[in-house]
Amino acid sequence: MKKKDIYMMLGCFILMIGFIFTDHYSLAKEYKEGVLIKDGEEIIQYENYDEVVKVEDENVYIDLNILNNHLNLLTDYDENNQVAVITNTNKVIRFYGEKEVKVNGQRVNTISPMKIVNGKSFVPINQLTDPLKIKFIFSKENKSLALENQLDKKMTAKAAKDTVNVRFEASTASMENDLLKEGERVEILKEETNWLKVLTPRGKTGYVQKKEVTDIEETMGLAVTNKPIWKPENGKINLTWEYVYKNVSKNATRGEFKGLNVVSPTWMGLKDASGNVDDKISKDYIDWAKDRDYKVWPLFKNNFDPDLTNAFLGDALAREKAINEVLKLIKENRMDGINIDFENIYLKDKEEFVLFVRELTAVFHENGLVVSVDVTKKGGSENWSQCYDRAALGQVVDYVSLMAYDEHWGTSPVSGSVASLGWVEEGINGLLEEVPAEKLLLGVPFYTRIWTETPSADDPTKIVVKSKAASMETVNEILKEKDLEKVLDENSGQNYVEYVENDETKKIWIEDATSMKGRMDIINKYNLAGVASWRRGFETEDIWNVIDENLNK
Repeated sequence: MKKKDIYMMLGCFILMIGFIFTDHYSLAKEYKEGVLIKDGEEIIQYENYDEVVKVEDENVYIDLNILNNHLNLLTDYDENNQVAVITNTNKVIRFYGEKEVKVNGQRVNTISPMKIVNGKSFVPINQLTDPLKIKFIFSKENKSLALENQLDKKMTAKAAKDTVNVRFEASTASMENDLLKEGERVEILKEETNWLKVLTPRGKTGYVQKKEVTDIEETMGLAVTNKPIWKPENGKINLTWEYVYKNVSKNATRGEFKGLNVVSPTWMGLKDASGNVDDKISKDYIDWAKDRDYKVWPLFKNNFDPDLTNAFLGDALAREKAINEVLKLIKENRMDGINIDFENIYLKDKEEFVLFVRELTAVFHENGLVVSVDVTKKGGSENWSQCYDRAALGQVVDYVSLMAYDEHWGTSPVSGSVASLGWVEEGINGLLEEVPAEKLLLGVPFYTRIWTETPSADDPTKIVVKSKAASMETVNEILKEKDLEKVLDENSGQNYVEYVENDETKKIWIEDATSMKGRMDIINKYNLAGVASWRRGFETEDIWNVIDENLNK
């Protein structure tokens, strides 16, 4: 044999060894033990199996952190109190140390306590599949765990022949990761020309040729309703907030409020970060409301205190205590729901607020109680706007109230409308991107602001602006006293007056029947769930007729 031929053979042998080595390297690279999560169209892989999965007492325990923000779950582990929390849209599961478990506030013995390993919480995922609606595939031999949200839609297919190769890559030259028997169904993850990326019944992912499968079909996820648990039999919700600053509410017996069907007195608030609750409940007021068939959803507030809110939201036992206290007060006093009004929240507490609302809603819905939450228009500051995950809140609660006022707030550097109609409609459009119309209440103002503009003493070219809130009746008295004629301001969609008093310019964008009809037109245009007005007592009597006559057109 010539030396040249020997070199050629040697070269081919080296190439063959290199190909085999490369293929096995590819196999080692592609096949990873660990946890695979199918979340919608996203596939998430956690490789460090021994660190995140513990098998003990016939249970498969998973690191709680892995579940957070996957499978439509939010989780929390309060290390100080050794309390772990898992929530989806209708269940809250709480683990207390390594002792007991509660589901929606009720102790259960069908779920084993969590394990605490090196300061981390591990929960028995095999026992949580039913309450959390999760599909569970586990292989102890392969050290693999696959989880999937059963609420999602998915595309599936059947193996068209016996022994269909599921390959690591979309190539017939690729090695096999799994084998399918004829009729075995797989989930389609992605389509690539002549190949399908699939998830097998054993929790493995890979590629099959399209010609090797049949009966491709879309499968609906498990039916879960997130529709409001209550709505008026006829028409839309007409809610008004009742501002209460003393223990005894002002009894609203000064007249009938045509079309009103829900009242929300500002009766409850966080007393401290431990979850104690202040209340100013009036049984006389409840009797008055019940006599008129009004639903009563007391407002529960955080007193606009971001530090208090931060400490409260970070304490699992405090959240549970507050939920239980509020629930007890509502049930004892024959009320119908709750309105959560947490404002001025740190951006860092955005997810914790959603977790708290999920915890509360799960328990309240079990008791047949309505949950609503107040949010501001999108696009503002961190504490007043960016702190709300509106989509996540809207997915859980019955109603979201858009506080569509304070476009120009009390200390605004420029004069302007409290809520011009264009600004309101912009806010509605933004919120409808995340919250369905059937859950959205438009918050409308019964107040306006009287703006005062004066030249600055230091610089006459600059204008100093001040304002004070005023009721509709107060504005009417000014118009009558000064014999002022209001004119329609096309930009705001409101009536407007301007006058000079004591060398100061006064400006008022008026809230009246004209602006209120415009707001009802917006509600009807987008078929929203209804209206919420801030606040009763600031309106004139005719406003109730305007709302009632135009809300359900």
